[in-house]
Amino acid sequence: MFSEIQTFIESQLSSGNFSLTTVFFLALGGLLSGLLPCVYPLYPITAGILKTRVSKHKWSHPLVYYFGLALMYAIFGLIAGVSGGVFNSFLRYPETQLVLSLLLFVLGLSVAEFLYFPFFSGDVKNSVNLNYANTFFLGMGAGLLSSPCVGPVVVSILVQLITYQTEGFKILPILFTSFKMFLFGMGLGIPFLLIGVFGLSLPKSGKWMKYIQWALAILIFYFSYTYLDKAFALWGFESGLSINVFLLWTLSLVSLFLLKQEGSPTEKMKQSLYQLVAISSLLLLFSLLTVSFLRKGDGFSASNHKFAEQMLKEEHGNLVWYRNKADVFALAKEKNIPIFIDFYADWCTNCKEFQKITLSNKEWNLTFQKDVVLWKVYDTDPIFDEFANDPNYPELKIGLPFFLILNADGDILYKSNDYLDTKGMIETIHKLHKND
Repeated sequence: MFSEIQTFIESQLSSGNFSLTTVFFLALGGLLSGLLPCVYPLYPITAGILKTRVSKHKWSHPLVYYFGLALMYAIFGLIAGVSGGVFNSFLRYPETQLVLSLLLFVLGLSVAEFLYFPFFSGDVKNSVNLNYANTFFLGMGAGLLSSPCVGPVVVSILVQLITYQTEGFKILPILFTSFKMFLFGMGLGIPFLLIGVFGLSLPKSGKWMKYIQWALAILIFYFSYTYLDKAFALWGFESGLSINVFLLWTLSLVSLFLLKQEGSPTEKMKQSLYQLVAISSLLLLFSLLTVSFLRKGDGFSASNHKFAEQMLKEEHGNLVWYRNKADVFALAKEKNIPIFIDFYADWCTNCKEFQKITLSNKEWNLTFQKDVVLWKVYDTDPIFDEFANDPNYPELKIGLPFFLILNADGDILYKSNDYLDTKGMIETIHKLHKND
């Protein structure tokens, strides 16, 4: 039943038609995305931004912030239309995850009142026009920070846009899809609007407020670490290195801060951050030079994936993933079973999550062991471009992950960007076996 509902929702979002039902599901999808845990750190930040602005303008500043956030998603639609989804892929690079990690860390220091940003508090008495502009752009910033958390709903919207692009560049379909993204952003921004209007009526005095403030700051620091962990995982570093780096960086910052005797806490923190960034930059430069030297000495080549393809297969846990098209189809016809294709990239966070789930989910793992031929296609493989240029797979122009289930003759049985759709994938595979 849920699979049928999901199919209906995606068809409503990706169709060329527009109705109240489409508006409802766009807003609902945005609202549900706004409730994801990775969006939580933005809520206390929003409260801090709107704290003084709401005192004289109960609705106006929260509304401006709200529309700024929604407009950011409309811009995503426009950029995706012009770039063919390059921007969406950019959001999944490890460097992007690192920038988000550092940004959240700095915002956490702000929530804990160790840093002060004048444009966060806003002085309504001095310049209302300037404050409205700042509020609007800060809302757009919240939309940008929340973008890595959005899921298959946004992909479904962008699939329509890319489908239109395969028929040639047309401005009206792109603007129409951008408007759909705007509606999605309005749904996503509802919790932010409610926080701005109603969430600041609590008493401001008492130590309990400080405790809540610190709890929120710690939560933001935690999510800062999660983005750093994603970046390290995408770079291929060993598990556990990210937490060591994060703790070392934090302890170094605390030490630099405590060593300073003069100045206000915010001034001391600024100086400590400057020093730590300078030290970290030098260490990073030294590490890069060292790694580059070692790679040259070891004859390291960037063609690892091509080499793996020549090896015909690779193993992950108890699963064997084939890397050669001819072998995959030959095996599928011999065993009369379908082909499962995982389009994979080292920079794709959800690709790596999917790889973990195939081993941890017992039903999925058992199905993958005996009922399908597994084929892993890297974004660096020549055949990846063949799939990406095929009009049957516009999803690949948006970004990864992407999954295909084909029968032994190469006919499409299933395709999706949703790496969590275990039920849909397993049902497709089992249904084919029943028909046989």
